[in-house]
Amino acid sequence: MLSTHDKMQTGTPDAAGLLRQWQTRMLDGLLIVLIVVGLLAIIGGGWSDYMARGAEAIPLIVAYTTAYAIVLVIALVKRLGFTVRAIALLGLVMAMSALILASDGLLGSGRIAWMGSVVLAVALFGVRGGIVALAMSLAGFSIVGWFYVGGTLNAAPAQIAVLNTSPSWIGAVTVYVCMTCLAAVPFMYLLNRLSTLASSATADAARAEANARLAEERAAELERQTVRLQETEHMLRTLITTLETPTVPLASGVLLAPIVGQLDSRRAEALVHRLLTVASAERARLMVIDIAGVPAFDTQVAQSLLRAAQALELIGCHVALTGISPTTAQTMTTLGIRMDNITIARSPQDILAQR
Repeated sequence: MLSTHDKMQTGTPDAAGLLRQWQTRMLDGLLIVLIVVGLLAIIGGGWSDYMARGAEAIPLIVAYTTAYAIVLVIALVKRLGFTVRAIALLGLVMAMSALILASDGLLGSGRIAWMGSVVLAVALFGVRGGIVALAMSLAGFSIVGWFYVGGTLNAAPAQIAVLNTSPSWIGAVTVYVCMTCLAAVPFMYLLNRLSTLASSATADAARAEANARLAEERAAELERQTVRLQETEHMLRTLITTLETPTVPLASGVLLAPIVGQLDSRRAEALVHRLLTVASAERARLMVIDIAGVPAFDTQVAQSLLRAAQALELIGCHVALTGISPTTAQTMTTLGIRMDNITIARSPQDILAQR
């Protein structure tokens, strides 16, 4: 599992971050809906209230317009941050709920508005936010109910059927609490489930990221091993080439290169490169190539020796050929192979005796 610091460095959000992203998107969507619906509500509801109540509806229309302006500010000024915007919206909804409850009493839509504020608090701030909103709504019910029972507040004449007794308000509050719980509790469980899923997704993402890093490390290690194997292979090839065509100093400026085994195209190329390198490094004037260990002598072998001799001559090193067996001599005669520019002797000792 990755630590919190690792998650911050790798950019992987934790469960709280995922939940907050979801809450922010929900808040932005809700504000857009309120802007559209709120404008229609101000026009339609304001006209309806004014027609029904006359001048008494003007304070309500002003309150609705102010609330709409606040919603616009919350929606447009996103730099305020999620917490400030959410608290402002929730406070506005609660204030409007209290206003509607105080204006219309039990028969109005204040209870539904308060219920919506509790559910909104749960959605924005979780279980604790819902509990705080529920407590504030109960306090609002108690204050408004106390004013109604005491006669300080009175409903409009058209709502004369309102019940302004303590038992009526207590019963209404009880029903309100039950309905709010029925609406909010499942939503709380939904949020908890979302939080659990977000935690699981975050853990899976962290494990996947850790596995990806482990795979990258293993791939890098395999690449390093491959490079080491290639270097080892190159060293072995160099060693094999050296062992295939060793060079032995016979005298000052004289080197012996005994060839053992069959000469193919790869080995012939390596032979030329090896003899040129050693002759240049040792400043040799004579390279004695002994072919006594070559089992079969054909045109390819002869051409390889001629190329080696010509290349050595170019760097100032003469070539002598020794170890020619009777069978090899007969093959060379039959094939018409001529080595006019190469000194030929029976053995390396004969070459040294001629000097």
